[in-house]
Amino acid sequence: MAFPTRGRRLRTLVLLTVPLGLALSACGEVESPAPASTGSTLSTPGAPVDLPAGPSATTAPSEPAPPSFVDRAKIVAEAVRRAGVPQQPEGPVLLGSWVVDLGFETDAQKVAWAAGRVTLDSGVPKDEIGVSTMTLPDGTERPVDVITPDESLARALQDATGDCTGVASDECRLTLTDAELTTARVPTTEGEARVPAWSFTVQGMARPIVIVATAPGILEPPAQQPAPLPSLPAAEPGLSSADALSAVSGRTITVQLGHGACDRDLTGHAVEFPDLVVVGGTFTPPDPGTMCTMQYLLSPTVLQLAEPLGERVVIDIASGAPRFLGMPVS
Repeated sequence: MAFPTRGRRLRTLVLLTVPLGLALSACGEVESPAPASTGSTLSTPGAPVDLPAGPSATTAPSEPAPPSFVDRAKIVAEAVRRAGVPQQPEGPVLLGSWVVDLGFETDAQKVAWAAGRVTLDSGVPKDEIGVSTMTLPDGTERPVDVITPDESLARALQDATGDCTGVASDECRLTLTDAELTTARVPTTEGEARVPAWSFTVQGMARPIVIVATAPGILEPPAQQPAPLPSLPAAEPGLSSADALSAVSGRTITVQLGHGACDRDLTGHAVEFPDLVVVGGTFTPPDPGTMCTMQYLLSPTVLQLAEPLGERVVIDIASGAPRFLGMPVS
């Protein structure tokens, strides 16, 4: 999407290719601009996501679904169709928020940000846009438009719902005094990408606030928890949810099953339909009176399908929510 440049200063930034082996940090990593290089295209469309698992990360066995699981899968499939079968995102989905780095030094600064009490100083180039290059997780590059510092900040704060409780009014504010276009490495559902970002200098803070600067339609917004299906009845006891889809290879998919520390006989199942695949597991709950720690664990299970997954959507047996490759449940 091209942005008009009349009356605005234009800045062009070119980014480097990111090696796929680089480790991801919790909030992304900020880098300095550098000359471009050409990366190779990999055949693998995505990579499994790291998720919390049980102490031994034991793979649960898989078996054909029992009748009770099949019946539940049919109910789930109908509920999903009534609501509309969800579509796989067309581009990489940002894992986390639009903010790459927050260098807060005091509680008051955190509260001010959460409350959206952030202003741009008159010296910040509010109307500056540019054209840059984003490096995708597979190493390919594409030109992207860069939104203004003002637009970037507004998008980052669009869900700010806090207030200034416990902080004096004159302390509950952040003033951004400058903005510099830089680059940042961010985690996405397809792996690590390198994107343009605004680095804001903040009054009273040694470290900047860094926010993704890509124009709308380039990165999918941060993943949100799917809304529950209103017509779907609650799952019966002994049914394990599929909390993530972590690998796909032809007719083989790997999902992460949620369960308690003392649940026994955890087994994965899949029920296939022409438009979707319902997955999850079954287990035997602990005997009444059993002393057990209150833990929620994830264990992988490898499921063999009758046909390649293709364009079909993977659906959780418990919630009816979609499970897209590499996207953990928030």
